[in-house]
Amino acid sequence: MAGRHSAPRSKSVPPVVKYTTVGLAIAVVVGVGGFAIVGGLVGKKCESVSDYTVAADPSIAPVLSEVTSGTSAEDLGCRSFSIQAASGVDALGTPGREDGPELWIPDSTQWVARAGGVSGTQFDFATPSVATTPIVIAARDGEMPFFANWVSALQVQGLRTGDPLSSSVSSGPIVGALAEADTGQIPADSVNGALVPLAQTQAANMLDADAAKRLEAVVSDGGTAIATEQHVAENQGDQSAGLTVTAPNTGAVFLDYPMVVTAPDSRQDEAKEAGVALAEVMRSDAGQTALSAGGFRGPDRAPLDAGRGVGEIAVLTVTDPEAASQLLKRYAVLALPSRALVVEDVSGSMSETAGTETRIALTVQASETGATLFPDNAQLGLWAFSIGLGEDGQDYKELVPIRRLDEKRNGVSHRERLTDAVRELPTLVNGGTGLYDTTLAAFRKVKESYDPAAINSVILFTDGSNEDPSSISLDELLDRLEKEQDPARPVIIVTIGITDDADAEVLQQISAVTGGTSHIARTPAEIPGVFVDAMRSRATA
Repeated sequence: MAGRHSAPRSKSVPPVVKYTTVGLAIAVVVGVGGFAIVGGLVGKKCESVSDYTVAADPSIAPVLSEVTSGTSAEDLGCRSFSIQAASGVDALGTPGREDGPELWIPDSTQWVARAGGVSGTQFDFATPSVATTPIVIAARDGEMPFFANWVSALQVQGLRTGDPLSSSVSSGPIVGALAEADTGQIPADSVNGALVPLAQTQAANMLDADAAKRLEAVVSDGGTAIATEQHVAENQGDQSAGLTVTAPNTGAVFLDYPMVVTAPDSRQDEAKEAGVALAEVMRSDAGQTALSAGGFRGPDRAPLDAGRGVGEIAVLTVTDPEAASQLLKRYAVLALPSRALVVEDVSGSMSETAGTETRIALTVQASETGATLFPDNAQLGLWAFSIGLGEDGQDYKELVPIRRLDEKRNGVSHRERLTDAVRELPTLVNGGTGLYDTTLAAFRKVKESYDPAAINSVILFTDGSNEDPSSISLDELLDRLEKEQDPARPVIIVTIGITDDADAEVLQQISAVTGGTSHIARTPAEIPGVFVDAMRSRATA
């Protein structure tokens, strides 16, 4: 029956188990005698049986198959269910199409909201939850760190998360951190801060997209991984042997496995009735036993038996689902690789003392720290600028071209070359500030070699204002930036002002016209932190 999703069919069949599995679901045939009879239809013979296709998340599809194949058609109200395993909205196809599933059980309600937002469909529920399981952190026995909250979990070096953009399990820690912020358990701005290093390692996260492989990696190599309590409990003694699970003191996000009606309008009512009947079977003793054996909790979220899992735990929920959606959209932007030209002021004023160090010395320190935020797939280049510094009297000079940080030439990585060039900046300090010509040239340089698979930006910092009398004016600069900006290939300019000598108003105007952000470090102590924040900046334009 694979690929066949017709209307509920009436067929004359003997009163025996009716069971079909489609796709990835695993058929586990269990005798009828092993399950309690439900539905009040004992002894009633079915003259015909209506079959319904259920698209279910792969984690719960085997349990659904086991229970439905072990329950007679009579006890299902003269119905049978074909279980199709598929993840997320992939299970759904086009809502209401004739060959689509009549019922859908994703692992999380967030998929229902996402599908509804894309298709404009208002989905009905047969039941809000068939089963539950909390999202947890797994580590080898005896090696589990302490986690006060989900933000601290997100900040763990090497945390194996998978892809938050395609998995509700992987997005669980982000949603959990947002829920903590909603309830005031953590500062609201700490969530965005925690996203940056996680997103910048997204390429590595994609390699850990499969939860089973994440757990296998933890068993073999140590470290921590995001999984569900169900997956670990189900596989204890298999690839998850030797693992322990935990959740922060604040609680955990639960997957809720709703049953959604996805049949066409003409079959909505009978499909919903079928879903209610299936939910009743899953609430029976037989259904609950099968769920527990598979590592699932019931809809009441009661802890697993025999000491399995994390036990009693608070439930973290987000009060505004749209806020969670927007946060994941921001993550998607942050996860794009960086392609940036860093443009550093080396005018004479950068030699002035700022606290116990010169401005340029503090900037070098901050630049080195900021560069460590970028993964190997980031592309960075470096310019220095002051009046007349470059060839033919230009106010800017290329020190390192824009290349991937992991690119090697003559055995030396681009990251090393960039760091060496940054350390040479103090030797170039001299002259006045050639801000406007440099800004326009840097913008054009990034634009002419635009990478559509990356965030393309200029990161420019200065401690002064434009001092080149022969340069273009501010109005001319802003006008050219606005006219030359291509909305389909945007280049943003992030500006950083060093001390109050920087012209904050001008820097703000330069950034704003390109959709970038502007930052000011007013004291020496603020320079490293502000520079790091600016290096992290992204725009959604």
